[in-house]
Amino acid sequence: MPPARVNRLLTTLGAACLVAALVHAEEQQPVITGKLFNYDAATSQTVVTGDARLVYGDTVLTADEIRYHTATHIVAAKGTFVLTSGQRRLVADEGTYDLATKGLQVLNLRVGEFPIYVSGDTVEGTLDELVFTDATVFFRENAGYTPSIHARRLTYARGRIVRAEGLRVGLLGGHFISFPHFEQALDADFVSYISARVGYLGNLGVLAELGFHLPVAEGVKLGANIGLYSARGIMAGPAGRYHRANDGGSVDGFFRSGYINDYGDRRTGVLGAPVPRDRAYFAWEHRQQVGEHFTLNGQFNYWSDSEILRDFDHKRFDRFQQPDSFLEAVYTGGNYSLSAFARVHPNSYHRVQERLPEVRFDLLPTALTLGIYQRLSASAAVLQTDAFENDPELRTNRLDAYFGLERPIAPTPWFSFTPVAGGHVTHYTDAIGGRDTYTRTLGEVGFDARLLTSGTFDFKNKIWKIDGLRHLVEPRLSYRYAPKADDGRAFIPAIDRRAFSTYLQPLSIGDSRNLDDFDSLNTLRLQLGNTLQTRDHTYGSRNLATLNFAADYRFDRPTGQRALSDIYSEFTLTPAPWLRLGVFHRVNPHTPGAQEINTALELVDQEWWSLRLTTHYLRNNHKEYYLECRQRLTEVWDVIGLWRYDARNRRFNEQSYGLWQRLGQTWAVKYEVSWFNGPRRESSFALNIEVELLKF
Repeated sequence: MPPARVNRLLTTLGAACLVAALVHAEEQQPVITGKLFNYDAATSQTVVTGDARLVYGDTVLTADEIRYHTATHIVAAKGTFVLTSGQRRLVADEGTYDLATKGLQVLNLRVGEFPIYVSGDTVEGTLDELVFTDATVFFRENAGYTPSIHARRLTYARGRIVRAEGLRVGLLGGHFISFPHFEQALDADFVSYISARVGYLGNLGVLAELGFHLPVAEGVKLGANIGLYSARGIMAGPAGRYHRANDGGSVDGFFRSGYINDYGDRRTGVLGAPVPRDRAYFAWEHRQQVGEHFTLNGQFNYWSDSEILRDFDHKRFDRFQQPDSFLEAVYTGGNYSLSAFARVHPNSYHRVQERLPEVRFDLLPTALTLGIYQRLSASAAVLQTDAFENDPELRTNRLDAYFGLERPIAPTPWFSFTPVAGGHVTHYTDAIGGRDTYTRTLGEVGFDARLLTSGTFDFKNKIWKIDGLRHLVEPRLSYRYAPKADDGRAFIPAIDRRAFSTYLQPLSIGDSRNLDDFDSLNTLRLQLGNTLQTRDHTYGSRNLATLNFAADYRFDRPTGQRALSDIYSEFTLTPAPWLRLGVFHRVNPHTPGAQEINTALELVDQEWWSLRLTTHYLRNNHKEYYLECRQRLTEVWDVIGLWRYDARNRRFNEQSYGLWQRLGQTWAVKYEVSWFNGPRRESSFALNIEVELLKF
C-alpha cells in the first residue's frame, strides 16, 4: 500500500477514536443550562440560577437554583425542585440528587400518577424506593372531602406501599382509623366499598346506615355494616370481600351479615307465626376458576325469619325474595363435564329441593360411526325436602341416567332432518306407596326438522346505519313420543317437581329437570323464526329485529288439558345500540284475549340520559306499568325518577324522585323521596340520603 494512503487511513482512525472519546466523555457529564453561571470555589460547585436545568440521560432536573459538584456528581437544587426520570415525576421544595447512585434527599416531596398522589415532609431513597416521613396519600384530588392515608413513616416502591408505621385513614381534613401494619398496591382500590345512608322509613323510623371494607391482607378486605333505626334498634355485622387472580385462575367472593334485637312492631312471617325479637342474616357468595377446566361457585344465605331482608333492605328483597344456598364444582373436558352440586336449606319458611349432594356426568353430543351422534347424562343424588304446610317430609337416594342417539340428515344446505331416540332409567331407594324401592324405565323417540331460507334486499339508510338487508326464515318441527313417562307416579317421591312458569318448557325428557313429575309425552312442537339482519361495518352482520313463534300440539294429554297449547311469540327490535324493544306474548287459542304480555323498551344515551319502560300483564292476576328514567343536568347533577303503576287497582304502587350529586371525583350523593301504596309490609313513605364512595 502506498505511504500516502497509509497516512490518510491512520489519520482517519485517529479522528474516529477522538470523536468516540469525546462523545463518551460527553455522555458521562450532565448538560446544565440557565441564565447565570457562577463557580463557588469554597464548595467546588457550579451554581446555575434563572431557569436552571440539568439533563443527564433520561433524567431532567429543573429548579430556581442548581448546584453541581463535579467530583461527587451530587446535585443540590432549591426553589421548585422538579425531577423527571422516564415516566416518574417528583416535585419538592428543595433537595439533593446523586447522579451516580440515584439517591435522593428532599423536603416537601409530591409524587404519584393519577389517581394516586403521595407527599411527605422529608423523603430519602431512590426513584425505585422512597421513604417518607409524615406522609400523606390522597386520591384523585386535593380536597377536604377526599379519602386519604397518613403515616409517620412510609416506604413507597413502584406503586406499592411496602411498609407503613403509625398509619391512619380518613379524609384530608382528619384521620381517625389506625392500622399497626399496612401494605397496599396503590393501583388497586384501598377502600373498595363505603356507603352511608340517612333518612326515614315509617316501619324503621329515623335511620342511619354505614358500610365499609378495609384491607387486612393482599386481596382481602374486611369491614362491617352498621344500621341505627329509631323504631327498631341497632343492626350490625361483619362484612368483607376477597379477590385474587393470577395465570392459574381467579377467586372472587364477598359476605355480609347483620344482627338486631328488634324491639319494634315485627308482625308475622309468611307462615303466620310471630317474627322473633332476635333477628339475623348472613349472605356469602364465592366464584373461583382454577386453570382452564375447573370452576367452583356457591352461595349461602341464612335468614332468621322470612321478613328480615324485606324489613331492612326492601330494594334487595325485591330482587331476591327466597334465599338459596348451594355449592357447585364443575370439571369440563373436551366434550364432557363432571360436576358435584349440593343445595342445603338453613331456613324453614319455604320449600327447597335439597341435594346432599348430586354428582353428575354429562357427555356432549359426540360423533360415532355412520353419522350418528350420542349423548349421555348420569347422576347420583341424595334428595330431601322438609315438611312444609300440608306437604310431608320426603327423602330418597336417586340414580338416574339418560342415553340418546341422533342421526342428522342434510340432503341440502337449507334442510335437515334428525331422527332421535333415547332411554331413561331412574332408581329410587326410598319409594312411597308401599314400595321400598322403585325403578322406572322410559324410552322416547322423535325427530327434529329444520328448514332455512333467506332473502336479501338492497336497502340502505345512513341514519340507522343499514347497509343492505337479509331476512332469515327458519321453520322448525320437533316431535317426542314417550307414552309411559308418567308411569310410577304412585311410588315416586315427587321432590324434583315442575316449577310454575309461563314460558315454554323443554320438550325432551332428556332435557327436563322435573324428573319426578313427568307427564306422558306425545307432542309435536312447531316453531317459526324470523331474523332481519344488516351488514356490520366492523365484522359480519348484526340483528335488527327478530320475530319468533312456538306452540305445542299434544296428541295425548292429562285430564283438563287441551290438545293445542298456548301460542308463544317473541319480538325484539335493536336498530341501534341505544334502542332496544322486546315483547313476549302468550295467547290461549281457545279463549279470547291475551294470557300474558311483557314488554320492555330501553333508550340509552351513555352520557346524558336513559329511559326504561316495561309492562307486565298476566290475565286475571297482574297488570303493571314500570317507568324508570335518568337525566344528567350538568357534570355534577342528575335527576332520576321511578314510577310503578298498578292498572288493575288504579294506583301507583311506587313513586320515587331523586337527585344524584357528584362531589369531585370521589363521592356520589343520592337524595330520594318515595311513596308506596297497596297491601305491603313496608312503609308508605321513605326519605333517603345515600352517600357512596366511587373509588378509593
